[in-house]
Amino acid sequence: MTHSLHRRGSRESLSRDFVVLSCSAKGFNNHNYAEFCRKFMQICLKHNPVNFGDMKTGNWLYIDPQEIIERISNNTIVEITYDSKENVISLMKELKEADLGISVVISGISEIVDEIAREAGLGQVHTREYSLGTHGKTERLPEWEILEFHTMCGHAMVSPELIKKMIMDVKLGRKTPHEATVVMGKCCSCGNFNIPRSIELLEANLPLWTIDDPVY
Repeated sequence: MTHSLHRRGSRESLSRDFVVLSCSAKGFNNHNYAEFCRKFMQICLKHNPVNFGDMKTGNWLYIDPQEIIERISNNTIVEITYDSKENVISLMKELKEADLGISVVISGISEIVDEIAREAGLGQVHTREYSLGTHGKTERLPEWEILEFHTMCGHAMVSPELIKKMIMDVKLGRKTPHEATVVMGKCCSCGNFNIPRSIELLEANLPLWTIDDPVY
């Protein structure tokens, strides 16, 4: 799940950003994982996700959610994004009750994930991974504001240049923030891209950017 740990942003923004992931365990349930994963995904849909996808099929911005569920295989990774702690708590409560026997991971601010586990009745978190930041020639990275969008796709499929173009398109009135977000979100096939957060970031970025040559 390390690819979802590098999201950039303020604590306030990231406190409304959670990725829930499940995948098979090789040698344990990779012969029948799809059966239980379909049940898992149906449960996830009941708790108001803001994005939803299967790494081998794509996300719901361009594929119907039920088709995504039907095409789940034994060796895939599914990811569901939420913008509400309360929705993740209710999801975890139902998953605990369902007891599907598959691994589920929550990605988010560590203290908030602790609260989710506790309030869902899951007890203490037993395994944790942290991002140690970015090292090396960090001066070659895009601007911080661009990284806030770019890192919402853990596989870096949302290009910094596309993000800049979408900001300009919104600023020029060519697209609404939602339309620009859909363009970016389609590039993140796993479903990690947080739609409401992207819209908020676009609206916050508009006054910060000026139109210069060449206009995208």
